[in-house]
Amino acid sequence: MSAVKEILSEGGYDSPETLARDWALMLALSKLEKYKAECDFFEHKYKMNFEDFETFLHKEKGKEDFEAEEDIEDWEFALKAFQWWEDKIQEIKNA
Repeated sequence: MSAVKEILSEGGYDSPETLARDWALMLALSKLEKYKAECDFFEHKYKMNFEDFETFLHKEKGKEDFEAEEDIEDWEFALKAFQWWEDKIQEIKNA
């Protein structure tokens, strides 16, 4: 038995694929938590969810708020990333 297989076996893995699956799941969960924290930050900062903030921001015609505009872009990215990682986690769990 090769050293790698022996180490994997001692770690509870029957193949490199199961190790890779678990590692991918842990990475995905970490990313999910990162983007959830970012979304939570903006919800707390503006005291509303993304959709309400987007509606509020676009109602403000003729008024420039560069911080809010930058925040909504960051928030939207974090929200889409959160959803993407959430989907990947489900794919891994269902594999």
